[in-house]
Amino acid sequence: MMQTRFLLPAALLGGSCLVILALGLQAQPSSAPSAAGYPDVIVGDIHDLMVHGTSNGQSSYSFGSTSCNIGTSPLNWIANTNDHPVIAGNLYRLKDGRFEQLGLNWLKHGFTALNGSLCNTCQPTSGSSLGVGCSDPYSAWLNGFQSDLGARSEVNPYTGMFPYPPVLGGSVSGPLARRIVVDNFEVDPALNSGARYFAEIQYITNDDSAALGHGFNNVSWREISFTGTNPPYNMSFVGSTHREESAIQAWKTIDPSVQIVEIPVPNDGSMFLAYKASAAPGGGWDYDYTLYNRDSDRAARAIAIPVGGSTVLSNKLFSDPEYHSGEVFVNTDWFDYEGLYPGTTQKVMAWVGGSFAANPNNNALRWGSAYSFHVHADQAPTFGRVGIILFKPGSGPNILFAAADVPQ
Repeated sequence: MMQTRFLLPAALLGGSCLVILALGLQAQPSSAPSAAGYPDVIVGDIHDLMVHGTSNGQSSYSFGSTSCNIGTSPLNWIANTNDHPVIAGNLYRLKDGRFEQLGLNWLKHGFTALNGSLCNTCQPTSGSSLGVGCSDPYSAWLNGFQSDLGARSEVNPYTGMFPYPPVLGGSVSGPLARRIVVDNFEVDPALNSGARYFAEIQYITNDDSAALGHGFNNVSWREISFTGTNPPYNMSFVGSTHREESAIQAWKTIDPSVQIVEIPVPNDGSMFLAYKASAAPGGGWDYDYTLYNRDSDRAARAIAIPVGGSTVLSNKLFSDPEYHSGEVFVNTDWFDYEGLYPGTTQKVMAWVGGSFAANPNNNALRWGSAYSFHVHADQAPTFGRVGIILFKPGSGPNILFAAADVPQ
């Protein structure tokens, strides 16, 4: 850790800070979908939920999902190959103005497709594909069936490619393994008055990927509530499914003052920065940022927020979901850094994780997850550029930018 701290300024810089801050948001549009027919899977409904049990202060959950093919050709759904969708489930919370991810699962591997008509008139096919207009339901029990769940670390979210059968094994015993795992105190109704919760489902598959230009709508969310006095707490749905939206959109739906900026990664997927600056009751300003990675394989290892040189910062907070069940990724929290870029007078508030060079499994903001950051400042917001430092090497820049409110 001391070595990582020592290397931090150079890792953030990659050159002069003044040069970096002068750059604009570096991105390029996704490839356009083929003019020929193509499949297009969405989450038509999050229709079922299941509480699996509790152990060691944590409980596990799963959500049922109904997929729909709204494209113009069948979607491959071939069992026992790598030519089928994998299904990610996530749980988020909005509390006291902060939007945070509480938990995530291993991935459900699809095995057969049915021929329902939830979204459109179905043109049925065999179980090895999802026909045009057809829908396919997976119950919460199936999406939480432990032996059918594979590691996220094996999936490239941009191309939709993964090995099959899954390489990473591990225990499937007990109520928590491989499911959406959440600390009980995070959802205890007695400890979270006024909090709101959101389930999210995402489908990743190689014939409807971001690399092909039409994988942007494979995520949907639905609000849920928790009740009860003892864990595992009971869940129920609130309202209907919000199709073709990531759960981070729930924050803006509830609070229109929240802003969301898409950050396309060149030759890769997209991340999104949601942010809000609000006057604090006791004086000063609270700044909340949530960085969400929808489908970027390069991921992110740091966020750098420019601040005024005389700005006084306090109450620095970081939150991220924990990987579990033998997943290879490291869970070490990003550390905060407040200081100057070397050789400049530019002050930044940054949170940073380990580098890819040091360990390819270091804690990075990977696909289907969101990291949240909070800081209190004595200065009102101005518009500035937030730097996002990418984790994996790749073509294009290693630092991208998003315009947002900053205490500068």
